[in-house]
Amino acid sequence: MKTFICVLLLAFLPSLLWAQKIGVLPFEDAANAGPELGDQVAKFIRSEFMKNKKYIPKFIQVPKPKDEEPTPVDLDKAVELGKKNGVAYVVIGTILEAEVSKSSSGVGGITVLGQSVGSSLRTVTASVVIQGDLISVSTRALIESFRASGSKTDKSVGADVSTEWGSINSDKEEGGNTPNAQALREAVEDLVKQMSEKIQ
Repeated sequence: MKTFICVLLLAFLPSLLWAQKIGVLPFEDAANAGPELGDQVAKFIRSEFMKNKKYIPKFIQVPKPKDEEPTPVDLDKAVELGKKNGVAYVVIGTILEAEVSKSSSGVGGITVLGQSVGSSLRTVTASVVIQGDLISVSTRALIESFRASGSKTDKSVGADVSTEWGSINSDKEEGGNTPNAQALREAVEDLVKQMSEKIQ
């Protein structure tokens, strides 16, 4: 049994030692999509980084001053939070756009007992644009800014589709299958891919 444990430690220890620790802070919501979306974007990014064993991501909550409006996190504040949380890199960013459009139209109905029953086709299109800034804690410098976008259209007959950005939950089925969640995941996947190419 002890030998088996030693083998496991030897197998996983190198990846743990060399894994890069990355802190992800809530994104600033410049799109006015809702107070929860900034946290959700950061959690989506953390989840995406976790897919690769090269990274150890951590969601860092920003302390909010009492009776004061939260202020955007600048480079110095990001570095300070990164040091406190023991990470090598910090990701901060902004939600630039978060839009949802809806439309509906009648479609051919069916006949029940000689009566025509109509139905409607509802189309929901969600699009989002995010910008992420990758910061090195050791050099206290911005490595690079990245921008990514995502969009998703959902067509359904007679069904209500959630269009609330705040309803996205990254801890449940990766945020669900709403158009907004799928658009956000698409943008996050692209953003993390771009950042991964710059992390040494």
